[in-house]
Amino acid sequence: MRFLLFLIPLFLCAIPPLNEVLNYPNSYYKDFWLIQHLKKTTNPQTAENIYNEITYKKDFHLKLLSKKNPIYKRLYECLHINKDNYLNYSYKCIVNNGFKLSDIKKMDIDEIVTLLNYIPQSKIKTEIEILFTKNYKKIFKNRDVFYDLYLLIPDIEIPDIYLNNLAKSKRFGWFLSYIIRSKREKIKKSLLNLHYKEIKDKYKFELALNAINYKRYNLAVKILQSKKEKTTQDIFWLYLLTKDKKYANKLLNHKRLDIYVLYIYEKFNKQYKIDKVKIFNSIRPKYDINNPLDVIKFQKDKAVIKDYFQFAKQLDAQANLPLKTIILDKAYKYTKNYYIMPNYNLKNLNTKQKALFYALARQESRFIPAQTSRSYAIGLMQMMPFLIRSFRPKEKFEDFWRDDVNVKYAKKHLLWLMKNLNNNPLFVAYAYNGGIGFTKRKVIPYFKYKGEFEPFLSMEMIPYSESREYAKKVLTNYVIYMNLLGQKITLHQLLTH
Repeated sequence: MRFLLFLIPLFLCAIPPLNEVLNYPNSYYKDFWLIQHLKKTTNPQTAENIYNEITYKKDFHLKLLSKKNPIYKRLYECLHINKDNYLNYSYKCIVNNGFKLSDIKKMDIDEIVTLLNYIPQSKIKTEIEILFTKNYKKIFKNRDVFYDLYLLIPDIEIPDIYLNNLAKSKRFGWFLSYIIRSKREKIKKSLLNLHYKEIKDKYKFELALNAINYKRYNLAVKILQSKKEKTTQDIFWLYLLTKDKKYANKLLNHKRLDIYVLYIYEKFNKQYKIDKVKIFNSIRPKYDINNPLDVIKFQKDKAVIKDYFQFAKQLDAQANLPLKTIILDKAYKYTKNYYIMPNYNLKNLNTKQKALFYALARQESRFIPAQTSRSYAIGLMQMMPFLIRSFRPKEKFEDFWRDDVNVKYAKKHLLWLMKNLNNNPLFVAYAYNGGIGFTKRKVIPYFKYKGEFEPFLSMEMIPYSESREYAKKVLTNYVIYMNLLGQKITLHQLLTH
């Protein structure tokens, strides 16, 4: 679960004592509990001390501190200036990106003139002047100015002379991913003139996708062929564009399954291999995967070990099956296909629901119950705190790091999503990651099933890279788990509307 605000009422939490939390290893789990103490305290100095202990600081942490400690209130406001009182702040706050350029559109002429007279010559002053005078051609001369403003200006062509310079910026990748999925036709057409041979490989698939959308198929092929190291995604699209079987053969020789490889296996009636993780001696579990601190220890141990096969032997216990699977994956350099099915209480689910549950759990946590994500999603099915709260559970919040409790409520959420998305596993995957609102607004209305490259082209055009790639992986998992559960199904059947 992603893209959702972190919010949790304290009545769900029996917060561990602060002294205990401070002794936890640095992790998102530790940060989670530090945040609860930061919310709870009324002492300004204690709030500052807790904030300083947070390992992975985010903007909302500072916002929370600013409400507890007046010293930090001014600092936070300096970084988030309100357009209605910007003159109350030092011009340094504005120059150092505290002022949102998008606010210019909400200000009248007199306010903008006053602002320009108030701040010294700087990049942001130049940017405000460009927006004020609408002299948009100036943005192409400076890469940073362009990337600050392109979302705020009308759709205009990018002169060829500036294209390659803009592509040298670290911000080019995000710009490219956004713009080819937008309605900015003039900018998108400009990108067709980019000297693709001079562009980094990591940007070329998006450039090829842009060419495909304009039916410049020969250009798309040339762009993809120019990549030194091609992914399965590149090879798959080269096959779709050229129908050259040599590309299909490359995918058939690829050992690791993904949506592209699986689709080609099906198309040529080839059988893929699912590898088993065997438990030989069933020794005492080395880690308690329902204990967040044990899971953190496993992650730290995994980061320093040199012999993965030896480490896997230490995990030869049914209770540590998910951990052993992860280690074997690394040991075999991700050339195996492990699809384990730990024993959960799924009795009330039918085969399709079970397959989707396993498909999601594999992607969310690799079946490790005591995971905490960077967005503070919790447990086996990575449930966000706001979602947990919506169920009004009788269990304590910390119980959601146990698989039995997490499964109990995750099933309810999964069934609700399936009911509201017509049992479509692909759409459920998008919704589980990005939310049902995102799926209904940004996915379903624009998802096409008709056309030479559909529905794959629609899948590549989904906004937000995390949701886009997540859904591909979950759908692949779903097909494999359906077959493992005895119900034959293919990607071809699922992707035919």
